[in-house]
Formats: sequence, C-alpha cells, structure tokens
Amino acid sequence: MAAASIVVDDQEITRALQNLLKAAGDLAPVLKNIGEYEAEATKDRFRSETDPDGKAWQALNPLYKLTKKGARILTGQTRSLSQIVWQLASESSVAIGSNEVYARIHNEGGDIVPKNAAALVFSMGGETFRVKRVTIPKRQFLGVNEEDRARIEEIIQDHFEEALAQTAGPQ
Repeated sequence: MAAASIVVDDQEITRALQNLLKAAGDLAPVLKNIGEYEAEATKDRFRSETDPDGKAWQALNPLYKLTKKGARILTGQTRSLSQIVWQLASESSVAIGSNEVYARIHNEGGDIVPKNAAALVFSMGGETFRVKRVTIPKRQFLGVNEEDRARIEEIIQDHFEEALAQTAGPQ
C-alpha cells in the first residue's frame, strides 16, 4: 500500500454509482427511446422516398404507376409497408421493421419467380403479363445512417445523465 491513502466512502458517490449500475442493468427505457426514434426516422424515409443515406429510391415502373392506388412509392391504399414497428429483441437490443411479408424484397431487392406455375401472371397499366421472373429494385428503408448514430448516442448519453441527475437532487 502507498505511504498515504484515502478511502472514498461518500454516500453521494455511492448513490451515483448505484444509479449508473441500475441504469446499465435496465436498458429497456433507453432501447424504447431508440426504437421510437429509429421507427420515426424510417417513416421519414417513406415520406422522402430515400434510403438511409438520402439516395432517392428508383422510380416506379411507368405502367405500374398508371394504375397504382396512391402516388407514393411503397405506399398506397392497399399497402401498409410504411407501418414501421419496433420491439425489444432482447435485454440489450431493439428491432425495427415491418411485419409485412413483402417488406424484405422491397428493402433488399431481388427476383420473384413462380413457385408452382410456369410463369407469373399479373396486370399492369391495363396490360396482362406472363413472365418467368420479375426483378424488384432495392428501395432500402431500413438502416442506420450517421445522423441516426449521432442521435442514438445522444439518447444513450441522456439515459445515463438522467441516472446521475437522480443522485444530485436539490442542493
């Protein structure tokens, strides 16, 4: 041991450490705030029709646009893809997304092929098509950009600052 030492046995410091440990042990409130923020940021992408980095989504097929219900990409009277939800995925993570079965193909892009038929058959712009494959362009709406990261860091910092502030109380 050093020739001189002190023992820190301060009730305020002890309470502050206990509050931090409690805040770190129960991340549900901060994850809820992150989930709500990121769900709203994702909904903003539907309004701006852009991916997380601000790049515009590919325009609609002109024939499809003629008969589409609703003028916006990935939204319309029969689609609820833009109904973004969040949920706690574990004690330390939050999931943001859409429950719609077709959300993944629109977010990631890809090919649709017939499962039990020789061709896909669909109408678009008053014409009927019979094709072996349809390519859905990637129109990414899920993701975290630099602005989101900065805001999420602020949410986390606020969470722990509130835990510390509970110790200070009125002076």
